[in-house]
Amino acid sequence: MSTDKKVIVVPKRLSGQKLERIQLPHPRTEELCSYYIDNSTETVLEVVTVDMKGKRSWLGDGWVHSNGSLHMLTPIDPLFIYLTLITQQSQTKDDWKFVDIDSLGLESPFIGKFVKMQGLKQKALDKLCEFRQISEDVCVAKIDVDKVIRWLKNKCAAERMPKVLESYVSEFENDELKEQARIREMTLLVSDV
Repeated sequence: MSTDKKVIVVPKRLSGQKLERIQLPHPRTEELCSYYIDNSTETVLEVVTVDMKGKRSWLGDGWVHSNGSLHMLTPIDPLFIYLTLITQQSQTKDDWKFVDIDSLGLESPFIGKFVKMQGLKQKALDKLCEFRQISEDVCVAKIDVDKVIRWLKNKCAAERMPKVLESYVSEFENDELKEQARIREMTLLVSDV
């Protein structure tokens, strides 16, 4: 008996929550990818699939699933997605233009649901953008490069660095070289996701 069941690993704190599947552009490739969102906590989870190439099966209570792939939902920082969405709309050849932040969701109902999460939207505006409140209903924003760099540097701070990189970075004597190595290594980690 074969069904379309899947084995999905979810963070324990979200295992009882109702998660909604949406399609959003991947921050690196800009291709549409599957994400799950928890509207109550405004958590965004990326779907990571470990493909077993048909060499494994899953057995359940009265069911067999011949595709032994494992799907994991991993929390991601949704500001990476906001950065992609705002960049797509506001980047010009030489500069950044202001865009209506709520218009980002007009091209897709999924993006619309993502943009409507008010806490995430405000966090993106505060950490990534220069913004202006035109009226009660209209807010325009453009990328603020200095804010983005500050946000990325904070993500690469030493106290957030994976333990595996500490020995590599500690080999440097010069503090400036250590900082550059941290940023370079964390950039590689972020870009390889």
